[in-house]
Amino acid sequence: MVQQHEQDIVDRIIAGDMRAFELLVNNFKERVINICFSYTNNLTDAEDISQEVFIELFKSLKKFKGDAALSTWIFKIASNKSLDHIRKQNRIKRGAGLTTYMEDLKNNDWADGNKAVADSKLIDKQRKEWLYYGLSKLPKRQNEAFVLTQIEGMDQQAVSQIMGTSVKSIEALVARGRKKLKSVLAKQIKEYL
Repeated sequence: MVQQHEQDIVDRIIAGDMRAFELLVNNFKERVINICFSYTNNLTDAEDISQEVFIELFKSLKKFKGDAALSTWIFKIASNKSLDHIRKQNRIKRGAGLTTYMEDLKNNDWADGNKAVADSKLIDKQRKEWLYYGLSKLPKRQNEAFVLTQIEGMDQQAVSQIMGTSVKSIEALVARGRKKLKSVLAKQIKEYL
């Protein structure tokens, strides 16, 4: 069931309050990008898809009935848009956007002469790259369930609605995903060291 403040925001947006829509976008943007990335494994594609998600959200907000939380509805749109993108591309591009981002980050921080900040950001980016690599090795359903529950912090009931399956299935997908992710990351770290 939708919370009253969510319905108030929806009503304000439908009434034409663009500031309310901007706040909604700012609140969900990063999580939507993460969900899209979990499908595409490409940061640039994920950012592009997230724009499509918010356009679709704006166009279809009048259809929001409040049967589920607004976040569940938004994440379902993100999931559907991501799947549409994959179908159109007919292949997944892995990591190109993240690699470009890391190179830009490294170049900008070193240019400023801020070695400590650059080192810290590069270490964080390496960890994220490993995580993204590990997630890319999971089967799609495990990846989706893991990202939504463990990274986005959504409850399993909401994830089961988004994925169209039972809570027990979500629990199993996350458990299997966690086990495989640990194995993949252990191997990746061992190779790195």
